[in-house]
Amino acid sequence: MMENQAKQKALPYEYGDGWVAVQNAALTIYTLHPEFRGNTLLVYMYLLKNFNRHKGYSFPSYDDMTLQLNISRDVVSDSIATLRKLKMINVNRRGGAYRASHVYTFNPLIDSEEHFAEEYPEAMKNLERRRTVRAAIEAEKAERETLIPLE
Repeated sequence: MMENQAKQKALPYEYGDGWVAVQNAALTIYTLHPEFRGNTLLVYMYLLKNFNRHKGYSFPSYDDMTLQLNISRDVVSDSIATLRKLKMINVNRRGGAYRASHVYTFNPLIDSEEHFAEEYPEAMKNLERRRTVRAAIEAEKAERETLIPLE
C-alpha cells in the first residue's frame, strides 16, 4: 500500500470531535420488526456512543438517556426491552443492592433479511411489504429505461 494513499473516513466531511458508528443492519434489517421504532435506534446509538472499550460495556443511566435524548423514561425502558428482545444488547447489573446500575454489552447483528425473518417471524409482514415495494420500484425503473422510438 502506498504511504500517501488517503485513509478511508467514516464521515463524508472533516470532524474530529467524535461520532458513532452503527452497523447498517440496525438501519435496514432490524427496522423490519414491528416493535423497532426510531427511538429504539436512538437509544441503541446512544448506548454505542457511551461504550467504554476498557470496561467492555456501556453504562449510561436512564436519567442521562432521558435528558440527552429528550425522551421519556418509559420510552427508554421500552426501547431497551426491544433491543434485548432482538438480541442487539445484553443488560446486566453492576454494583451492590443499594447502588446498582445497568450495564449494556452488544451482540453482532443479523445482516440478512431472510435470516432475520426466520428468527423473528413477526417481521415477515414488513419484509413482504418491503419486497413488494422494491419490486414495484424496479419495474418502474425498467419502464423508464425502455426506449420508445419517435416518429
